[in-house]
Formats: sequence, C-alpha cells, structure tokens
Amino acid sequence: MMNDATALAEQVRAGKLDTATTVEDAISRCGQMNPTINAIVEQTFDAARQRAAELDASGASTGLLAGVPIALKDLFCPAEGEPGYQGNRRLAELDYRYPETGVVARRLAEAGAISIGHSHSPELGGGQCPAAAETHLYGPTRNPWNTDHTVLGSSGGAAAAVAAGIVRIAHASDGGGSIRIPASANGLVGLKPSRGRISNAPAGEAWGGGTTDGAVALTVRDAALALDVLAGPEPGDPYVPAHRAPPAGYVAEVGQDPGELRIGVSSTIPFEDTDPLCTQATEAAAGLLDGLGHRLETARPEPMATNDYMYDYVRIMRASATATLRSFESVLGRPWAEDDVEPVAWINYQRGAKISAPDVLASRERLHKFTRRIVQWWNEVPGQGDGFDLLLTPTLGVVPPRVGHLVEGDERTLTRRLAKVTPYLPQFNVSGQPAISVPLGTPEGMSPEGLPIGVHLVAAPGREDVLLRVAAQMEQAAPWLQRRPSVHAAH
Repeated sequence: MMNDATALAEQVRAGKLDTATTVEDAISRCGQMNPTINAIVEQTFDAARQRAAELDASGASTGLLAGVPIALKDLFCPAEGEPGYQGNRRLAELDYRYPETGVVARRLAEAGAISIGHSHSPELGGGQCPAAAETHLYGPTRNPWNTDHTVLGSSGGAAAAVAAGIVRIAHASDGGGSIRIPASANGLVGLKPSRGRISNAPAGEAWGGGTTDGAVALTVRDAALALDVLAGPEPGDPYVPAHRAPPAGYVAEVGQDPGELRIGVSSTIPFEDTDPLCTQATEAAAGLLDGLGHRLETARPEPMATNDYMYDYVRIMRASATATLRSFESVLGRPWAEDDVEPVAWINYQRGAKISAPDVLASRERLHKFTRRIVQWWNEVPGQGDGFDLLLTPTLGVVPPRVGHLVEGDERTLTRRLAKVTPYLPQFNVSGQPAISVPLGTPEGMSPEGLPIGVHLVAAPGREDVLLRVAAQMEQAAPWLQRRPSVHAAH
C-alpha cells in the first residue's frame, strides 16, 4: 500500500489510528527534520494537539483527510488567530494574526486535516524572488534531496516538508508556477487547478485571477483527493470553470483509462535556453506516453513562441503587490518604508505605485486576448484539424540551483535568473488552464546532483480529469514513490 495521505486517512477512518497519534508523529518528524531543511517556519503544535483531542473525543475524524497532518503555506491562507507574518519581519515584530479564516483553510479543516504549522514562502509573495523560499526573516529552506540546493518556490517550504516526510501532503498556491516549480524540485506531484475551481473567498482574486490554491503531494491520488476537498464555488465567486467536476469526484478519475490522446511535445522553447537535463526528461516522458498508446507530436501553441505576455502579467503582479502592501498599512500604523521589506520587494512596490488604473486595465485586456489565442490550440488548430488533448513540456528551465542563487545579487540579475526557471509555466496562470508537474520514475528523472526533474502537462480549461488520468498512468508505468531524499523521516 502506498504510504501517502490517502492511506493515512483510511487508517484513521477505520479506527486503526487516532488523530492524536498522527499529529504527535508529525510533530516528532518536524523536530527531527526541520532543523536541517527549515520548511516549517511557524509552529502551531498546541492548536494541532487540541484539535486532535477534540476530534478523537467526538469521533468526528471521518472526512476525506481524516487525521492527516498538513502545513498551511505562510502566504495568503488565512486561519483566524494564526500568525500572518508572510515572511515579513515587520509583521512578525507586530505579531500580526489573521482576523478571519479563508475558504481553503476552512475546507481543509472540515475534511479532517490538522495543520501543524506554516510552511516557508517568499516575503509577501515576492521578496527577493517569488520562486524561492529564502527570506531575511527565516533564512533559506533547503532541498531534502541535496541541502546545498534550493527547494524553489513559492510553495517551497510546503514541498520540502512533504519530500522530507514531515507531512504527507501540504497546502500550496500558484500564481506563476508556485505549486509546480517546487513540486518538480522536490520530486512531488503538483497540480494547479483551473481558474475558478477553488474559491479564494473571502479575499479578492489576486493577480487578475492568475493565482489559485492547491497542494503538493506524494502521489497522483493524493493530488486528486486534495482537489476533491478544495474544489467548489462560494457565493459571489467571479469565475466559473469551463467544465464541472466529475460527478464521482476527482479521486475516481485516478486509474481510469484516458483513451488514446493527442499530445503535443515542446521540450525546448524559443525565447529561453532550457537545461539539457530538463529537455531529456521531457523526451523520456514523451517516450513513456508513446508506449502507453498516446499520439505524440512535436507541437506547441503559437503564443508560446515569445514571452511578450509577461510584460502585462508582471504589470498586474506589481500593481497587485503594491495594493497588498498598502492594505497592511493599517496594521503598521504608517506607510511602508524601505527597510520594512526586502530590497527587490521595495523596488517592485515603488514600480507598482506608478502603474495607473488605465495601464492595469489595458494589460488585463491584452491578457484576455492572449488567453483566447492560447486555449484555441486545445480546441481546433487551423490547418491541423482537431485540437490537442495535452501539452507536454519541462516543468523547469533549469535544475534547482544552489541556495542563494535566486536571492543574492542586483535586481536585474535576479530577474534574469528567475526567467530561466519559469519559461513554461506562467502562461497557464494567465489562461487559467489546469496543469500538473509529475516526477519521472526513470533515470532521466534525476540530475547528477541527486535532484528530481519533473515534467509538465497542461490540459484544456476545466479538464483536471484528463490530467489526473494520464498522470496516474505515468505513475503506474514508471513509479517514483519508492525514491527517498537523503533528508527524510520514515513514516
């Protein structure tokens, strides 16, 4: 039996384990592993123990994640009364606490999951680098596979905690690859759902609807389970997914035959160099999928030929980041100052303040046009007949670099380094399409430094079911769960 979150929840529901035991085990593993990797930056052990005792006393540990310890990302996942520092030293000095609980934390709790702490992410979503879990407040999170290297991010602490065995699944979020990036770097499954699949209530839709919540997981069925827990609208949500969730839920899709699919493969991209190891992993995945009976063609959507769309998406991100910082001025009791945030965050704050409302609206309109162009490839390709079912690419443009590489240097250097990490990912935050990074259980799935290399699949809007069916096929054909990083607490 797979030793994942699904298996743990089944044991709790069957009465073979109580919730207090699962929580104490996770706390113990955190004590063993966290000093080495720095994945959990704010502990909520006492609250976790109290909640476990309540569930055991009431016999209410019956949900999909019954008794499963998790970590909540230390970024925009409010749980009333818990620390809301988000990697910022001023908010930590003020001991800022969330005033309300968001829908994601609520649904996880209702499903029986218990958070033991907050996982590391960049300061207020950006900091020195939005794709790194390295902050001035907490220091770097280190990769359990090779602690000289970064876990990437922004959900880096979450991925490190799962990879190292502290928890079996963890909350994550994605605005430009932030679920998929650390999933690849840590040998995990990372599913970015479709826009509107998971509500962001009561908050607004960050980055023009480009962000979404989700999870990093050990197995495809755990990724499906998390989606079953989190999916569903709340009153007033501005977006509706293109397809409804399957009637029996997403877990039921795992193991189903996807049929013969038309899959486009793009193992390189015109505007950025791709590390040959990432290209080789993608080509190995293409061979695996071909052997599973799918039709593989070298193809990609025409809008992926350039990264021109990023000008507008970065404008939206900067304006949103500035608005977020300003929303905390009532907590600070004054405007933000330069020494309140990390240097690159301050630069972006100042730039965001100069962006006008007409500029933001113009950028959103251009991104809407970009979305219509890119999703057409999944429908009907002029001159090529029916559209494609999936796109296969590398998850990352590089193998995870050493700690510090993405946060040390001037702003221009860091921007260039970040761009080399993520050439294949933010397009699909803009388009709102579901995408998944999966480990590769073949020799091409590991670098010489012992770091995992993931591959990336993108489906048509609303078709998480197709992603999960194919990812489960790959997991069965080339299993990856038996691999363990050098820093790992056995369950």
